[in-house]
Amino acid sequence: MLLPQLLEDFFQKVLVALGEYEMSQEKKSFVCKCCGNDTKFIWKTRHGKATTILTWFRYITLKQLQVECKGCGSKQYITRALLGMEPRKRIPEETLRKLALMGALTSYRVSEKFGKMFGWAIDKMTIWKSVQQVGAGMDFVLDENEEPRCEADGTGVGITGIAKRGKELKVLVQYKKSGGIRVAGIDIGNYNGSWDKLLQKSIGVIKKFKEPFLLTAGGDISIFESLKGKVTVLVQRCLWHIPYQAQYVLWSDGVKRKSGEWLHIVAELMEICAIRSLVDCPDTIKAMIGSKKARLEKVIVYCRKKGFKRCVIYLENVRGDMFTALENRLEGKTTSRVARLFRTVNMRVNVRKWSTEGALNVTKVRLA
Repeated sequence: MLLPQLLEDFFQKVLVALGEYEMSQEKKSFVCKCCGNDTKFIWKTRHGKATTILTWFRYITLKQLQVECKGCGSKQYITRALLGMEPRKRIPEETLRKLALMGALTSYRVSEKFGKMFGWAIDKMTIWKSVQQVGAGMDFVLDENEEPRCEADGTGVGITGIAKRGKELKVLVQYKKSGGIRVAGIDIGNYNGSWDKLLQKSIGVIKKFKEPFLLTAGGDISIFESLKGKVTVLVQRCLWHIPYQAQYVLWSDGVKRKSGEWLHIVAELMEICAIRSLVDCPDTIKAMIGSKKARLEKVIVYCRKKGFKRCVIYLENVRGDMFTALENRLEGKTTSRVARLFRTVNMRVNVRKWSTEGALNVTKVRLA
């Protein structure tokens, strides 16, 4: 009961002192909304109409500061201008971003509980609105000053009204010159397609790179279709995904899990997709790729003899782009780091089912 009064008194005194300082300056940090004057003002009141603002501590009520323009005689409140806030806004941008981050790290209900533990009078709907507002204002695109290497992949998201994981969250990440990765695009769409919206904004940036642009992608080949004819890229299939997705196509072919045929194919693909790092001898690389390609052909022949049609089609589709990075002696992994990034995403989106916008906004904030 005492905390709000102490905070309000403290904020009011600091605010009045800041207003007095601004009024003593020849050029003010605020301007007259009518005539544009920014030098000549007089005080009307230091304790005017009350207004409510959400600080990082809690909501507080302040008496507004009002001045009069000596040029045109118009009056205006300067409280929010001094606090760096937009007119009529209750939540400052800094507080909004902190609430959004809290809502992106745990559920809205738990965020509200945390607030109450520390005496905040902030309900979960305020936190939800903060996530939506901050997330909607975020945009991600490739940076021409970073590495010309990207990864693209997707993961399922539970959407209200659709069974299981109804939509796919699609993420594009870019390697940074300083190390690590940065998010370069986020979107939610249908499975096996709809990559155009995510990649469209990046095409112009890709064209600016002087070096070959390498794209490592997971299992969805429609990623490449979205770029075909628009820009030239070197395509690298994620080697982690190949034996992983092969398990799905084997299931589609009716192959019993952990059977002799299943174990042989999966084990062979894991060996083929295992790349020894720090190999820089061109002859060694050529021999290694030749050995792995020959081994892959034997697996395809084996699947064809066994009648595993879907597995044959899948392996024939991926074999052309399995060793692009190695053949071109490009840096960068042949396994996707986006797959590890999705562990972070799933910690939040697996909590419940979402609207498409809600899932997209909370993911933007969390990954940013």
